Amino acid sequence: MRKLPAFSSGILLALLAAAPAQAGVFSGFPQAAPSDLKPFARDLGGLLGSGTNQTARVLGFGGFDISARAASQFEPSSRNGVLRKDKPFGFGWTQAEIGMPFRIDGFIRAGSYAGMALAGGGIKYGFTQPQKRIQAMIVAMGDMASHRFFYATHFASNLVVSLNAAVISPYLAVGADNTSLTAQHIANPDNPSAEAALIGHRVSVLEPRYTAGFRLTFFTYGFLSGGYTYTHGRSLVTAGLGLRV
Repeated sequence: MRKLPAFSSGILLALLAAAPAQAGVFSGFPQAAPSDLKPFARDLGGLLGSGTNQTARVLGFGGFDISARAASQFEPSSRNGVLRKDKPFGFGWTQAEIGMPFRIDGFIRAGSYAGMALAGGGIKYGFTQPQKRIQAMIVAMGDMASHRFFYATHFASNLVVSLNAAVISPYLAVGADNTSLTAQHIANPDNPSAEAALIGHRVSVLEPRYTAGFRLTFFTYGFLSGGYTYTHGRSLVTAGLGLRV
């Protein structure tokens, strides 16, 4: 059996360590102004929309995929006062997928870190048969994220194209993230009026997202994935490690 290259496992460990190390702290939220919420929603939506795909090949009826995944953004948007102290920041989750008839895959995902909980899922439709060299897929998904300071709904769509290869499969994806965020009860004793202005304040943002990455297969069914995403003027990296049958 093939051994996982040391440099690849090192990249995955670095990405997974970087993402949760600063993820979900949200320490600046009690001091945030309403103008901070749209940049924060853009950053949050980019995280939630990245890393859900590492191939455009459907599983096939009865197939499954289970993995640990993470996305990390290098720095927050320029007007995101909520995360200005967090560089980098990110989030990790567990994702499970199952193959269904008619080239449809369904998936669910969930994660929790530093007070923020995520739950969601979606469907994937493959335009091409699994044995084709070039694969194409469309993805539709929705998530809910909850924190004591805020809650958010996130909807995304992706068009993914990949090369069906035995070991390393590159992929390209283009998508969009629609994120709505509402501020909840916070505690800001230094500025009660700012707290009152923020509670219940709701914003919505829609941003395009572009991704390039790869999936490395090892031990027949194991995989390591990595990718680079550009969205709302910011760069993210993604990683995944799992089992695909």
